[in-house]
Amino acid sequence: MLSKRPASLASAAAAIALLTGCSVASAREDPPPATVKSIPGSAVKQLNLTQQAVRRLGITTVAVRASRAPTHLPIPLHGRPATYRVIPYSAVVYDNDGSTWAFVNTAPRTYVRQRITVGAIQGSTAVLTAGPAYGAAVVTVGAPELLGTEYNISGEE
Repeated sequence: MLSKRPASLASAAAAIALLTGCSVASAREDPPPATVKSIPGSAVKQLNLTQQAVRRLGITTVAVRASRAPTHLPIPLHGRPATYRVIPYSAVVYDNDGSTWAFVNTAPRTYVRQRITVGAIQGSTAVLTAGPAYGAAVVTVGAPELLGTEYNISGEE
């Protein structure tokens, strides 16, 4: 027995698609959790996440700060000045060739991988001799997931 309720447009489209062998994308589909955009002239990509993806990954950032060279290191470290950029070691990401990177939060829910040079590790702190500017927000929680997103690795392979 057929229902006397009027069918919604979406269910009617789905029924037609089923009968004709076509597929119909639902207008209510959620956007992808991340979009990956190429940056002209760069091998790195810009990652734009939905608010839900940021929450699900638990992404946390902290500002790059200035610090004097750790006391156990020669001053200056590798011939550089005695003030260095420091970030939590959890912000350091290694790629497949061993290069060191950090993801920088460049705009709301937007992240770009930036090359860093780690001069030393002191406990849970990475002392940088090159990297993001002082005050830049680097990702401390969720960076490996961002790297997987950039490289299109789902974690299920």
